[in-house]
Amino acid sequence: MVEAVSAERAMGFMLDALVPARLAANQGDARVAAGIADAFAFAAERPDVYTDLTGADGERAAEQAVLLEVSVRVQLAPNRARDLAHTARVAARDLPELWRRALDGFAPFTLVEAAASALTALRPAIGATDAEVAASADAIALVDAQTAAWVMSVTPGAFRRRLRVLVDRLDPRAAAVRHVDAVSERRLVVDDPEDGMAWLHLLVPACEAIAIKRRATSTAKHLQKDARERRSRDQLRADLASAWLRGVGTASEATVKVFVTVPAGLVGGRLRGDHGECTMCGGTGRQAQAQIVGGPMLDPLTAQQLLLDAKSYRRLIVDPVSGMPTALDRRRYRPTKAQRDLLILRHGICSRDGCDRLAVDADIDHILEWSRGGPTDIDNLRPLCPSDHAARHRTRIAFRTRPDGSTRIVTPTGAVSEEPPPF
Repeated sequence: MVEAVSAERAMGFMLDALVPARLAANQGDARVAAGIADAFAFAAERPDVYTDLTGADGERAAEQAVLLEVSVRVQLAPNRARDLAHTARVAARDLPELWRRALDGFAPFTLVEAAASALTALRPAIGATDAEVAASADAIALVDAQTAAWVMSVTPGAFRRRLRVLVDRLDPRAAAVRHVDAVSERRLVVDDPEDGMAWLHLLVPACEAIAIKRRATSTAKHLQKDARERRSRDQLRADLASAWLRGVGTASEATVKVFVTVPAGLVGGRLRGDHGECTMCGGTGRQAQAQIVGGPMLDPLTAQQLLLDAKSYRRLIVDPVSGMPTALDRRRYRPTKAQRDLLILRHGICSRDGCDRLAVDADIDHILEWSRGGPTDIDNLRPLCPSDHAARHRTRIAFRTRPDGSTRIVTPTGAVSEEPPPF
């Protein structure tokens, strides 16, 4: 009995230690968001810290510079930093009780974000009457009071459910109007690539989503009547939806170019290298995998199938030690097009430290500016995403290229980005 009590106490001590750790994490998240919001406010008052531009242009350039600086100092993507600052401003202004809970560590920042986002439905429309404005203020105050209480006693899931119910009851818009507003948010998103696979999210009206799945299910059931069909129902639905969206077998079949690098060993069918161990592969001795440029790795069989299906392909010469693309067969393309393709293949993503936007969508920047005599040679070019390209020319942030082609940034306040790992 003594041993059982001792074990229970030990477990209790371990679980008790989670509480202050969770409070500290919540508090830290809120303070980071508040700090970013404060930095935005300071930069708006003193844009000269970051740029020579004035007026609205100066404010926008300074905000862009702050986003880059935050990404260097606390390893946050610029868009995420902007979202955190927006939530902090909204919460401090409209949800003071809940925001106080967050700063004290009792409210997870994700729940503060949910509450701040929900307020959009309760804000008065442009041209609203005084009565409508007052009703909106009362509704927002009620959300603040309720969420500040809920966050102390319910789970995150219960918090979100209660928030949805409360906002739905307070929303002055008719259900039909809310649906029209929601429809305007429809979109298609691809994310979370893993093992050569990726999620495709499609936000559409619920009736359309149900119809899409029912059509895929009906067609899958028909195909499964064939005794030779070995795919599961889920696999068939996914294959059918992919083929339909890509227009396979139709005149409008997708012809978008996807850059894929395939090691020469895979072309010849060798799945392992014969070079022994190397530092770039972590000492595994395994040959490099094929990869969608700027995207996920591909297994050998998929890479070989892509080569078999391709109507044509480009030869890429790679440095045998570093694996860095060094030259491109340009016999079939104009030089400027070949240069862009080589930069896409060489970098995969924006060359700036920490930016993961695809190089295929990037601007091509002259390292030594064209206006200063910089040549349009491959060694004087680098891909920068549009946001970074604008920051390079509109702010005082210095973009410095390393010998390997990656780009370090140095901010006016002295922050310097770190060189990214090789893999």
